[in-house]
Amino acid sequence: MPLQLLSSGSNAHGQLGHSQNEDSNTFIPCNFLGIPKGELPAGAVGISQVATGANHSVVLLNFSPLDGQAEPYTELWGCGDGRAGQLGEWYKKGVHLNSKPTRTDVFRKLQFPLKEYDLENYQCKLVAAGWETTYLVLSPSSNVRSGSRGDIVISMGSDDWGDLGIGPAKPQPERSKTAMTYTPSHLNVVSFDSILIDGSPLSSQGLLKVDSLAANQHHVLAHLRAEGPERNGCVVGWGAARHGQISPPATASPPSAVPSKRPSVFDTPRFICVEDPDDPFVKCAVGSQHSALLKASRTLICLGSNRKGQLNVLGSSRTRTVDCTWNGTFTSTFDEEKGYGMRATGSNTHGQLGSGSLELSAQESADGVRPVFPERLRQSKLSKLACGTEHVLTLWETPDSHREVWAWGWNEHGNLGLGTTQDAHSPVRIPISTGVRDVWAGSGTSWIVCDTGSPIVGLE
Repeated sequence: MPLQLLSSGSNAHGQLGHSQNEDSNTFIPCNFLGIPKGELPAGAVGISQVATGANHSVVLLNFSPLDGQAEPYTELWGCGDGRAGQLGEWYKKGVHLNSKPTRTDVFRKLQFPLKEYDLENYQCKLVAAGWETTYLVLSPSSNVRSGSRGDIVISMGSDDWGDLGIGPAKPQPERSKTAMTYTPSHLNVVSFDSILIDGSPLSSQGLLKVDSLAANQHHVLAHLRAEGPERNGCVVGWGAARHGQISPPATASPPSAVPSKRPSVFDTPRFICVEDPDDPFVKCAVGSQHSALLKASRTLICLGSNRKGQLNVLGSSRTRTVDCTWNGTFTSTFDEEKGYGMRATGSNTHGQLGSGSLELSAQESADGVRPVFPERLRQSKLSKLACGTEHVLTLWETPDSHREVWAWGWNEHGNLGLGTTQDAHSPVRIPISTGVRDVWAGSGTSWIVCDTGSPIVGLE
């Protein structure tokens, strides 16, 4: 069945792709330039990722092989504000520097000069976004992988806090409607040549593979691995660093400690921790000033600021995944007797911990709380946890194979899609009855991909 992408929330620059610039407190189908309204581009069979910054959005679409092609391919589409170069030079020139008024409120296929960088046989496999920066992981197609450079990380856009990862950060001039911000290059290749494992450069140990990339306001984590005999891996980071969010765990402050004086910025990738091949990292997540790393053993490593109690979370054998709001950390858990559940810790000023109350006891502040879901979900599977700025979406699969989306937290822009702008202090079911495939949460925005024509039903 054909798919559609729905979005809700903040929309001052058309970043929802609704063909208008008003905030939306309900989920509305996104539009793609030159494509019938509400439909995905022809041939698209799925959406791998949605990534959003302050006022821009990018979606990574999957396509089946074309005639004569041996493998599937991807396309990157974007909308919203591109004045800092966060959607590429082609978008900035074609949309913001165009002498004719050009819309930012519809998704456009993004064009990049890959041939100029000897990357014409690469495809985008991962995407992430910071405040006004976008990151792409490009991977060589299978027919040119031998002798290639392995995966490549590209950064585009603002560089206020070393966001681009390419060297000394340059402050951005004041933006206006006509003056564009400084863009260092059309595409900036992030180098990992300085990353050492056991005294040897990671790049010398085999082709580089980027397993995951996570970004928030102004810092980035990348999970890297060398495809050599040892398959050595590590996590690196760059960008804003004052709170220890990209510091090695041994030097990160204990949760109760006042942060010591650290560099405010690391403008090139720095080593955070090495990966145990027998206990690899399975998820990296970032908040505004903190980071979380989950290992296969369910050990959780938390770094950075604990000013809001966002580090007061521990991994256990029941932990399945982790994600972060700006000032909170959320884990999903599974227990044979109790089923799937969650643990949340950090800021609760908008009810984003989902406990049903803004007030927390001293013990709840220290140990975290459990979002309150209806009893009937006890037998359902929690298949996706997605954290936005200060709101959360979860995707559940019921015993009869139906999928439901439940959301809560900050809702100033209608980003929960509940038809109001009131915060939700406990999980509320999103009114889409059938056909949900995936969910994402962004910067004051929420996103759902579902079957075309999935009906909107009453709120639960």
